[in-house]
Amino acid sequence: MSSSKRKQLVQLARKYDALIITDDVYDFLQWRAAPNSSSTSATPKAPVPRLIDIDRTLHPTPPVDSFGNALSNGSFSKIVGPGVRTGWAEAAPKLIYGLSQCGSSRSGGAPSQLVATMMCELLKSGSLQAHIKETLVPVFAKSYAIMLAAIKKHLLPLGVTIADVNFGEKWEEQVAGGYFVFLTLPPNVEAREVTNRAREEWNLIVSPGEVFEVRGDDNIKLGGQIRLCFAWEEAEDLAEGVERLARVVESFGEGKVRVEAKGGKEGEKMDLGEFQ
Repeated sequence: MSSSKRKQLVQLARKYDALIITDDVYDFLQWRAAPNSSSTSATPKAPVPRLIDIDRTLHPTPPVDSFGNALSNGSFSKIVGPGVRTGWAEAAPKLIYGLSQCGSSRSGGAPSQLVATMMCELLKSGSLQAHIKETLVPVFAKSYAIMLAAIKKHLLPLGVTIADVNFGEKWEEQVAGGYFVFLTLPPNVEAREVTNRAREEWNLIVSPGEVFEVRGDDNIKLGGQIRLCFAWEEAEDLAEGVERLARVVESFGEGKVRVEAKGGKEGEKMDLGEFQ
């Protein structure tokens, strides 16, 4: 989400006295959206602020004794390794104190005190911060650029659109990040049908948008969207994965596949779905 959208969301939460709980560890993985930026660094000078940071600073700032309207729910499993099942919560002091008095926190604070100790040492030494800046961000920025270029070449001409991506004049100023890209399929093309055909005919795994819906919420339906992950497969394979997906989308429009991409059903399995 852009900074302006995040500000609007915080203002909406304040209006209705709601609490925004954000799984926003991906906000630590931000880079310049434009791969050919004149800067020598992939990291943007002004990253998009987290919702909790906006809530802390947006005028009028909350009173000292306020619970605030945003809570950051982070996990080291997203920036250190999938098996590191340790995380943190960050919010206004009053809210954090209340969380600290819960039974799970008072009894030790984490399922694994050993892993928590390791994370503490990584943070104090600066090793984790260096790993994010020098390894994760450059690698993911490269993978993102490859996937986005392939989407622009193969999928946009078929009527697929990309959420929150604007290739306009200010492309150089935009910030990207995380692990995923959300795509909106052409009208009358269902994501579940696309993902099933991709798996069966092209040995390609992608995630249908409906699996990210909130059960019981009929206001937001994602049956026409799919999510691609660029953090699992090797960067050099991402373009082929997108090309396979394009052939699937194309087949719904014409009833057949016009252009044969590499791989296919006999090709190597490719996973652009949920990060494992």
